[in-house]
Amino acid sequence: DEEWNYYSKIRFGTAEKAIEVCNRVKEFLDELKTKNYKSVLIVAHSGVSKAFYVYFNGIPKDGKMLKLGLKNTEIKEYEL
Repeated sequence: DEEWNYYSKIRFGTAEKAIEVCNRVKEFLDELKTKNYKSVLIVAHSGVSKAFYVYFNGIPKDGKMLKLGLKNTEIKEYEL
């Protein structure tokens, strides 16, 4: 649970912190906004889907992201 806390100061081995994953996804989505694509398909694992959730819905007040994101094989559609 703490590993997916946006506000956690703990580093778990060499893994990115949740805030770092969110920042990387934010940079990607912000860059994607500058492109002139009609639609884009992004296939990713659950960690990235948690960061997508934060990008479009905001950071939960408690910072806990473990239960955010998509279920296995779930599809989500967003508009930039």
